[in-house]
Amino acid sequence: MRNSLRLAAVGAALAAASFATSASAAATATATATAEILSSLTLTADSALDFGLIAPNTGGTVTVNADNTVSQTGALISTGTRAPAGFTVTGSNGATVVLTLPSAPVNLTRVSGTETMSLGGFNTNPAGAFQLSPTTGQATFNVGGTLTVGSNQVAGVYNGTFNVSVEYQ
Repeated sequence: MRNSLRLAAVGAALAAASFATSASAAATATATATAEILSSLTLTADSALDFGLIAPNTGGTVTVNADNTVSQTGALISTGTRAPAGFTVTGSNGATVVLTLPSAPVNLTRVSGTETMSLGGFNTNPAGAFQLSPTTGQATFNVGGTLTVGSNQVAGVYNGTFNVSVEYQ
C-alpha cells in the first residue's frame, strides 16, 4: 500500500510538472480593433421625370430612359421636352453605394380628376452600384421609366411620385 501511495504521489508530481510546462509555453498577443463611421447618405431629387406632351390617339407607351433616349409604342404622339429624373447623392468620399428603384408600377393621377396612367419599367444611369467622388463624396444619376397611356386618355396634367433609395454597399 505504501508503494501505491508513492506511485500516486510520483504520478501527481509528474502531472503537476506537465501542467507547469504547458503553462510556460503559452503566449499572449494584443490585437487592435478599428472602425470607420461613414457619413450619413443624403439623396436629393434635382429634376422630375418628364414625358413631355402626349396625344393619346389609340394609346401606347412612352419610354424616357435614364440615358436620355426616348421611344414610344402604339399610335400615340409624343413630343416636347422629355427628360429623365435627376438625383444627387452625398456621402463619404470614395464610398460605393447601391441604388434601388421601385419594383412595381406607380400611378400618375390627373390633377383635376381621378383618371390614372401607370408608370413602370424604371431604369437608371449608372445602373446598380456606383462610387461616390473620392474628393466630394457626391454622385449624380438619372432615372427613367415607361408610361402607359390609355386609348382616349382624358386630357389634363397627370402627377405622381416614386421612391428611389441608396445605401452603402
